Amino acid sequence: MDNFERETQNDITNDFMLYEYQNRSPRPEKKDSSIKAMQWCMAVFMLILSASAVFFGINGTEGILLVFENSHSVPSNRYLESSYATNTDISDAPDVSADINGPQISVTENKSSERNSANHAYTTASPSIVNITSYEAGTDYALTKSGDGSGIIITSDGYIATNSHVVDNSTKTGTMITLFDGSQYLGTVIGIDKKTDLAVVKIDAKNLTAAQFANSSDIYVGQDAFAIGSPGGAKFSHSLTKGTVSALNRVVSGGYVRYIQTDAAINPGNSGGALINSDGQVIGMNTLKFVDTDYEGMGFAIPSNQVIEIINELIKYGSIKSRGTLGIEGKNCTLYESKIKNIPQGVIITGMDSDSALYTTPAKTNDIITAVNGVVVKDFTELVDELKKFKPGDEVTLTLFRVPEKSSLPPSSFDVTVTLIPDE
Repeated sequence: MDNFERETQNDITNDFMLYEYQNRSPRPEKKDSSIKAMQWCMAVFMLILSASAVFFGINGTEGILLVFENSHSVPSNRYLESSYATNTDISDAPDVSADINGPQISVTENKSSERNSANHAYTTASPSIVNITSYEAGTDYALTKSGDGSGIIITSDGYIATNSHVVDNSTKTGTMITLFDGSQYLGTVIGIDKKTDLAVVKIDAKNLTAAQFANSSDIYVGQDAFAIGSPGGAKFSHSLTKGTVSALNRVVSGGYVRYIQTDAAINPGNSGGALINSDGQVIGMNTLKFVDTDYEGMGFAIPSNQVIEIINELIKYGSIKSRGTLGIEGKNCTLYESKIKNIPQGVIITGMDSDSALYTTPAKTNDIITAVNGVVVKDFTELVDELKKFKPGDEVTLTLFRVPEKSSLPPSSFDVTVTLIPDE
């Protein structure tokens, strides 16, 4: 017995005896030997019990920490740092490109999404979630890991949806895909759309579990929402966080997506993973969050209906060909600026080049776009919403407001008709 154990036992014994001394009542000088023996036995018993509690408390804690540190329910990532050439178990990335006859995602019927547990949701959806490690190929053919993200299997033969930023906004980015069971494949990026931050990756695999996509028009504020992905990288892949749908139709930047807001924890590496309902159906793709000491629980996901629309087109063409644009740069004229300067709200044109749909029209920089085909637009998001109704080659009429360069001249409002250009 070392000094620490002896001192501990002595302290416990002394405390116990002091307690007994302070609480016993006067007794005759002659003591019953049997009572005395019983008291000593009780003292020894309490000493052993206390010492045991100290021992098992310390070692029990160490045991718990040891189990925690060595228990992993996530796939091994021992190959993720290797170059493509060194791992002979992994097949080459498929030589594929966009395919007009390629598979398409469809909406599945929404189920009663509040009756099932988080475990049921996880069990249903997790086989359809992957970890994506991206690699930037240099001119010397060296491979440099650029980051980790997540993805959603959308077909059984290896089409995967993810965020464009997960694959570095490039179809030339190399990818390593790790499935739920730990198996790994090289992937080919076949299409990206930076404006909605969506991309498609293809791997050479069969019999995969494709995710079910719910109709995001049916979701509502307050329903349960779960995020699945790889927060912190591959070693934390297939992590589940629980929250609620906090809000709908949130505009964060760009105006091309109206996001689902959720308080389910979303961290770096969750990008491209799924936001699911209680039945394990995908209601959105986790994309971004507010990061600041003043913010907590503000994550955002692209609604499933928009994911389906964009991904289906990327599978076909590799880019978005159905979306028309004006080809300008602009900024919002806010309500405050409108009141102060006595000008209408709208989108102020800040730049256009020779490819712009407005380049050959009377429009100039600093003109304010106030309407599209007579529909009033007060900001860039509303302008994008109206332009989404048309395709490249369609003509639209814009209403412009011009503040004269000379204060002596009155302001003017006029219409211009333009032909939308492809937004690729």
